[in-house]
Amino acid sequence: MNERKALVRAWLTLVGVIGAFLVLQPALISFGVVRWANQMTAQLLAFTLSLLGTPSSAQGTLVRSEIFSLEIIFECTAILPIVLFLAAVFATPSPKRAKLWALAWGLPAIVLFNLVRLVSLVYIGHLAPKYFETAHLFVWQPLTILFALALWLVWVERRRASLL
Repeated sequence: MNERKALVRAWLTLVGVIGAFLVLQPALISFGVVRWANQMTAQLLAFTLSLLGTPSSAQGTLVRSEIFSLEIIFECTAILPIVLFLAAVFATPSPKRAKLWALAWGLPAIVLFNLVRLVSLVYIGHLAPKYFETAHLFVWQPLTILFALALWLVWVERRRASLL
């Protein structure tokens, strides 16, 4: 019976964290959090492209480079996969310290993965523009969600292995 209770608690936590985010999303928009995330993602992308030899700049949420330009919207940020990862971590029965450790390495990993996604989309937009939408919607979006879930599974497995 305890296992069943733990499972119900985990599902309620998962749904609760995601639900809270969805309920709070209008407030995040009105307080400028979403705009800030969009602009920071654009700045990070422009900086990274410049480091890779593609001079780029960001004005607000627009990233312009010599080869391709794009507008960063909320779905382009790492926020949604981070919320999924947070929800999964919080739903997993573990000590707070273990959860903080998961967040300490998981959140930067998701941001880095998202940056790789955006950089690749710029180069796809330049080198193979007819495949941009396919790569953007049908390849990278599912891969980003799978990456967040895979990080959580790696953390769960390592936690389990350390307890044996």
